[in-house]
Amino acid sequence: MFPVAIARLVRPPLQIARVESQERDAYAVFLFREDGTQLNLDARLAGALRHAARESSDLPAVGDYVALELAEGYSTSIVRAVLPRRNLFTRRSVGGISALQPIAANLDTLFIVVACNRDFNLRRIERYLAGAERCDVSAAIVLTKIDLAADVEGYVNAATSVASGRPVIAICALDGIGLDAFDPYRGPERTLAFVGSSGAGKSTLLNKLLGEDVLDVAAAREGDDRGRHTTTRRQMLRLADGTSIVDTPGMREFGLAAGDEAVSATFDDIATLAAECRFRDCHHESEPGCAVVAQLDADRLSSWRKLSREALFEASKSDKAIRDAERRRWKALSKSARAFDKRRPPQ
Repeated sequence: MFPVAIARLVRPPLQIARVESQERDAYAVFLFREDGTQLNLDARLAGALRHAARESSDLPAVGDYVALELAEGYSTSIVRAVLPRRNLFTRRSVGGISALQPIAANLDTLFIVVACNRDFNLRRIERYLAGAERCDVSAAIVLTKIDLAADVEGYVNAATSVASGRPVIAICALDGIGLDAFDPYRGPERTLAFVGSSGAGKSTLLNKLLGEDVLDVAAAREGDDRGRHTTTRRQMLRLADGTSIVDTPGMREFGLAAGDEAVSATFDDIATLAAECRFRDCHHESEPGCAVVAQLDADRLSSWRKLSREALFEASKSDKAIRDAERRRWKALSKSARAFDKRRPPQ
């Protein structure tokens, strides 16, 4: 059943429903009859709801609870309102200039699925973790295909090094190894989402959790371990114990929409090391006595700098003061460059 606190927000003749999947303007939703059985329906948005939306994140996403007006004869029903969300996991397309793309709403745990092969990428994991932090979603890292890895412990240690205390789960979905690690996250009214690259093994894993082959599975290419998109849309599925799970298409690129606080929480080891820096306002670049530069892995430090710049860009789009400060800074730099060119002797 649906959370009581949410269900109380809907008054007859409207009914509470949940978004199961979306195909452009068409939605699949489900609700529960009085006898507890599930009713699946097709739905579309009310015109007023669509016109009031300022961006795509204002519209229903998979996992959203909505107020539904049932159509006579259970034909296409009408979504009248999106009910308050616990959270909304989003991403920005590569380049960071487009609107936020909703992935799933009202999540209890986001599982970042990474295969123990050439798909394994710590920098991509950090992006997902920062995105989850920004959206207030608990996250865990799932390492798949451990049966193919020569050094499973090495993969686990590497993932743990960037997890900032979040769980790291190592599994072989084909053999069912490690699947019991998901038990603490499951249960009625629990919603789990799985994200990762194509070929990471999400569909195989979810089929095992579902107990049947519901999702199509394709083998990764031998040349580069990259997979094909067997999942083409975000959709919610339900386990026998009442757990809702959201499967998503493979995402090799994940445009960050996180703020500075989310990035800082993802790289909390930098904050710890920074306490040892000689200067309180150390930028961790080339300052003498910088403990961060001296002790942190160079790739992780580079990733922190990159994500921090993206976070600043995100903030600049919503904070006029930061935009103005950046504009003044670049204006001053340009002025200094022109002055230097005038002083420079001819070649």
